[in-house]
Amino acid sequence: MNCLRRLMLPILLCSIASSVSLQAGCRKIPKRADYVICGVGTAGAVLAKKLSDDRTSSVVALHSGDNLNQDPDIKYSKNAVTTVVSALLGPPFFEQGLTVPQPNADNRELLWVRALPEGGASAVNAGAYCRNSNQFAAKWEALAGPLWSPNRLLAIYKELENYHGVTDNRKARGYHGPIDVRQILRPSKVAKVFTRALIQATGIPFVLDYNNPNTPIGVTSKLQYSQKGLNGYLRVSSATAFLNRRVMTPTGFGVNKRKLRVLFDSIALRTVWNGNEAIGVEYQHNGKNRVVYANKGVIVCGGIYSSSFLLQSGVGPQSLLQSLNIPVVYNNPNVGQNLLDQPHVVALLSFNPDDAPKFNQNTPFAGISWLPAPGGDPTSRQVRISTITPVTPEPNVTVSIVDLLQPQSRGSVTINTNDPLAQPILNLGELTNSNDLDLFVSAFQVYMKAFDQQLRAIDDRYGLVYPDPAILDDAALVADFIRENIDSNMHFQGHCKMADENQGGVVNSRGAVHGVRGLYVADNSVCPLPGDGSPMATAYLVAANIAELLLEQPNDVVSHIKK
Repeated sequence: MNCLRRLMLPILLCSIASSVSLQAGCRKIPKRADYVICGVGTAGAVLAKKLSDDRTSSVVALHSGDNLNQDPDIKYSKNAVTTVVSALLGPPFFEQGLTVPQPNADNRELLWVRALPEGGASAVNAGAYCRNSNQFAAKWEALAGPLWSPNRLLAIYKELENYHGVTDNRKARGYHGPIDVRQILRPSKVAKVFTRALIQATGIPFVLDYNNPNTPIGVTSKLQYSQKGLNGYLRVSSATAFLNRRVMTPTGFGVNKRKLRVLFDSIALRTVWNGNEAIGVEYQHNGKNRVVYANKGVIVCGGIYSSSFLLQSGVGPQSLLQSLNIPVVYNNPNVGQNLLDQPHVVALLSFNPDDAPKFNQNTPFAGISWLPAPGGDPTSRQVRISTITPVTPEPNVTVSIVDLLQPQSRGSVTINTNDPLAQPILNLGELTNSNDLDLFVSAFQVYMKAFDQQLRAIDDRYGLVYPDPAILDDAALVADFIRENIDSNMHFQGHCKMADENQGGVVNSRGAVHGVRGLYVADNSVCPLPGDGSPMATAYLVAANIAELLLEQPNDVVSHIKK
């Protein structure tokens, strides 16, 4: 027996050593995967999960930030205001930059930010969840074909949602998806006053569920957020919905035989090419440049950085790339053009402090209105007026935000160096199309003027404080106010437009980049038109649809959109 034990001991030790060696090998930074995803933001997290769901496809996802899901300011959605305000502070939640001077906005350089944590903007934004309308989807289908039809997009929205709320169209909502969507059913008194006044001011009716495709226009205090838990205590982000502990460890390792690895603090630099075929990504991890190779495709989910990644990879305007000594892989002058924003102007409202909520509802907004242009198509979302829930009764002033949902102005994203770590150059093109200024002026002269009058009629402690209501009868003064105060919502879309090249396109209807093989873009940058919902819901939609299309036809290399 002792001899047997002496024989078994080295065998057992060798077995343990072999096991440890194998586990250590699994912990090494991978050098190859079927798919390499650049960016684990709102869209990238969806791709990472869906492409690894079959347990046979391997995925490496590169994320320049960290996993901050347990940070109290992120985890608890009652602190949504904290994360939004932190945009002014920068890291660890946001990277900051300034646009080029905007001539039509008093030549100001406007702030732009990029969300840094895993889950991207969905981890730090206000959490408002609003789908795009069927009208918008129909325009998308006209450019990209039936893969983006209203019926297909509605089916995807339903698969994504786990809706907790009321609706007048249960067949249009999803109840078993990964994204918890919570509706506020008991608004504060101040929210009710704002809602009543806006209904009377605009003539637009109350809407029970603005995510019902049949009711895209309306005024409501029953807002919808990506939240879960008692009273919406916990934030639901792309990271918590798609890369939770059932999918991945907090340090980025797939679980339950899932072939997934998320590499944090890993900055995607440029595509690795074999001719015009994308075969991998060069990235920086812990200050060292590395390469990970892709068997099936490289998928770009970099948000505002998606265009600059393509440019640094040699896909873009030939003259620009040559001037920066970047080897040209494919000449497409559309890359970085068609940048869309949803600009806003902030107004200030007074309110009755006795009507302020007595507890934190975990909701930054008191009410929201999806409105047509004054005198325009009554079915088209063009203007959004949001009112902010007062934080404290004193001072008795809160915020109202007036947004353009489908502006006609266009900007651009470009680069001025071949250093992939440099920030892109953003020109938002604010108010370059005069129709946008006209719409803003009309929204203030018609909607906000009447809103002020109705508020005062309900309770004279309510009313417009800024701008001075006295200027609203003078279109020139209102236009000056708009130019002085217009700012960016940082709802960036469109700069990798999904369309034919001759229509300004960068990718085709499956997200494949024109003119090359194996390279895809799958985030809001592919939206050909400004979405009339929230960009978070749009990013979920885009990523889920392109993931399905990749799995249906993973080697798609069509360089034009088939109608």
